[in-house]
Amino acid sequence: MPEMEAAYTPKVLVADDDPQVVDLIRDMLEMGECQVLEANSGEETLEKLAQESGTGHPVDVLLLDILMPGISGYQVISRVKSDPVLSQTSILVTTALTSVNDKTMGLEMGADDYLTKPFDPRELLARVQVIMRIRRTEQALRQRNRELAALNEINRAITSSLDLDEVLVATMQGIQEILHVEAGSLVLVDEESGDLVFRKTLSPEQGWITGRTLQPGEGIIGHVVTTGEPYLTNDAVDDPLFLPQVDGGRGFSPRTLLCVSLTIRDRVIGAIALINKLAGAFTPADLDLLQTMAGSVAVAVENAQLYSELADFANELERSQAQLVQAEKMAAIGRLAASIAHEINNPLQAIHNSLHLAIIDRLPQEKRQQYLGMAQKEVERLIEIVQRMLDFYRPSRGGAVQTDVNQVLQNVLAIADKRLQHDHVRVHTRLADNLPAIPAVPDQIAQVFLNVIINAIEAMPEGGDLRVGTLLSKDGEWVLIAFRDSGPGVPPEQESHIFEPFYTTKQSGTGLGLAVSYGIVERHGGAIEVSSQPGMGATFIVQLPVHPVRTAT
Repeated sequence: MPEMEAAYTPKVLVADDDPQVVDLIRDMLEMGECQVLEANSGEETLEKLAQESGTGHPVDVLLLDILMPGISGYQVISRVKSDPVLSQTSILVTTALTSVNDKTMGLEMGADDYLTKPFDPRELLARVQVIMRIRRTEQALRQRNRELAALNEINRAITSSLDLDEVLVATMQGIQEILHVEAGSLVLVDEESGDLVFRKTLSPEQGWITGRTLQPGEGIIGHVVTTGEPYLTNDAVDDPLFLPQVDGGRGFSPRTLLCVSLTIRDRVIGAIALINKLAGAFTPADLDLLQTMAGSVAVAVENAQLYSELADFANELERSQAQLVQAEKMAAIGRLAASIAHEINNPLQAIHNSLHLAIIDRLPQEKRQQYLGMAQKEVERLIEIVQRMLDFYRPSRGGAVQTDVNQVLQNVLAIADKRLQHDHVRVHTRLADNLPAIPAVPDQIAQVFLNVIINAIEAMPEGGDLRVGTLLSKDGEWVLIAFRDSGPGVPPEQESHIFEPFYTTKQSGTGLGLAVSYGIVERHGGAIEVSSQPGMGATFIVQLPVHPVRTAT
């Protein structure tokens, strides 16, 4: 197991809503000579960070779970990185969310690293050690050379975004901050025409030139793009390459000019030109500094351009794929994938960590038995979760069996529990205790309930209340299951179409969920209907017969 450096004790805050996971991570980090704090919710995490920032030794590393009660881990990252006091906190996301979109979102919001559960304890300590080493290096650089620190900040700014316009804005702001010039411009080569296009400028007086073009070889800027060689002149007006309509400006008189190319793999993609250094003449050191910056800018610009092309391709692919009909049951699995993974990976993480700690030679026998007991308990929990999922996802076996509707409903709510928590949906249940068993195919009825619940969650993007109840009809012939959400409701003109195949008001919907549910209920001899008033939510009522009507297959 890697050891942390003894000269400094890192302060680590572990934010996770699973107390057992927190305890195990704390034990691991304390063995690595870390000072460990803990928080069980997003709000508590922000409070602890604020408290520790005033102690003289703020939190160095935040180990942050994404799916927690209250505000999510993404909201914590956003608030930390926007707070001038807390923004230097390093964030290592430790979560069961594994999709590329989840990782990209966390990293783009400012997280330093992303570790997926279940992870090896040695990897956790190694990553914390790397983060601490980076922090110490950055602090040393800031102390040693303020200019290099500012340059590092500019590089971070231009490489933290994949939006080309944001990259160019950050570039020009960073140049102004370090080199302090009167004016400047950034040009890029148009790949189709070969023209040089003025994309960004530093001063309002140069606004007239933004968007204009010039040919390679025209003026000092065109010369630099053509040759790839930098150019420095402290007597711009008398320079033979100076071209006023290209290199000059309005509202100021060019005196000194510095221009370097943006080059990536021996290919010039543009140039940066600076005019009139405020502190006097440009120096070779200024040239070296601007060339260093230009190297990072060129990479960031190319990445942004490639990302834009990739995003366009992905959007086109997504539009094409949206036209394909997918099996609704697999769609429901996909929509719950993150919460299912989180539900399974938490006990796996606990088992993994408990067994790892239990085999340490120097561990007292009492502690070893405690860890083994934890592992056994989590194995039982995992078996229960997997069995519940198998009961739902197992293909239908054909015939109907006597089914406890309340039990099916509770199983579905358990499956959707993490998704409900993550989307801040509060569930209120009122289940009748006198319901008879009914003839049904359990996993098909579960699919109906899950489709309606997911529909309700997506109707309340800001969270809300979902009221679920069961009731036996007065004549004892029907079991009624009601789902009432607090969303915006279903407009009257949509109610008559809501169970039609491919009818959807969601950009990502298939339009099959409620249509499939309608077919399942109908094959069971029942009915499903919706009632709603705009602004007052929607109520879905599923009606199933107590006595067999026809065979549900």
